[in-house]
Amino acid sequence: MSLEQNYDNMTAWLKNCRRPLLVSHRRPDGDALGALAGMALALQQLGLQPQVALYEPFPKRYALLQSLVPWRLWPEASEVRASADALVILDTSAYQQLEPIVEFLPQAPRTLVLDHHTTTDAIGTRPGDMRVIDSEACAVCLLIAEWVRRAGVAVTQPLATALFTGIVTDCGWFRFPCTDARTLHVAGDLVAAGAQPSRINAEIYEQDESSKLRLIGRMLQSLQLYANDRLAVMYIRQADFAAVGADYSVTEDLVNEASRLGCTEATLLFTEEADGAIRVNLRSKRSLDVSALAAKFGGGGHKRAAGARLHGAWDVEVPRMIAAAIAELETPALQGGPD
Repeated sequence: MSLEQNYDNMTAWLKNCRRPLLVSHRRPDGDALGALAGMALALQQLGLQPQVALYEPFPKRYALLQSLVPWRLWPEASEVRASADALVILDTSAYQQLEPIVEFLPQAPRTLVLDHHTTTDAIGTRPGDMRVIDSEACAVCLLIAEWVRRAGVAVTQPLATALFTGIVTDCGWFRFPCTDARTLHVAGDLVAAGAQPSRINAEIYEQDESSKLRLIGRMLQSLQLYANDRLAVMYIRQADFAAVGADYSVTEDLVNEASRLGCTEATLLFTEEADGAIRVNLRSKRSLDVSALAAKFGGGGHKRAAGARLHGAWDVEVPRMIAAAIAELETPALQGGPD
């Protein structure tokens, strides 16, 4: 089935709803938040009454999206859950990223999954459910932008702002390999509809507090190189957060700092969470498939960008994943350099 047919089926599926509940993954990034806001705005135009729920407080970095639609916290949304006649999951189809609602999923109303990741679980596969997954898309906001046009929804400035924010943050402002002509075409249409790139960039990247820069400094001091300098590894412990007065919300994109090194092919960033779990961000500049590596540890994502959450002792889990990454880089298939 073509993507256009999937979009048409998605429109028909959504028009059979009245009060869809929209969710995404834990620790939402710009693509997840832009998708939630953008989808809610689009569904309002179709006459629906969408509700949006997050598992954590809204990230300050994306304050420009916060005023676009009402946001609820999942623990406080019991009435919304009870009245919802559909569940829409955006930017993930992996149980690990939906931990806060994993017990709700089996009893959830009919479910739509819209995603662009290669790592998928059996979510949205019950009778009456629907899945639209395109792993070639740079962002789920790109899929929503294409669907919006096909569904005849007017692309207002708020809608364009939400979707443009998701696209540019997920493709590194067109720096990452996932950027293609499709990405630029859709982004251009959103700018024509009112998205303001310079304002969006300033709102996201020029509002940091000094504690974040100090945290980056501590992270960079932890830098270690392995596999003939092809693998960069960095660490952020709870003591680092405490020392500079920062919290986990400022860690998005920090893994990319080591990508400036010309010698590296991949980067791992290990972050100790407050509950003792270890969040791992993985990036690859060349041949290493970090999605496959993350999958060995219960995570997933894309070939060049992935994540995992480890549950175990730091001194055990961290060396184990580093060893696995080194082993992958030293396989004959990856010894030849860039692909």
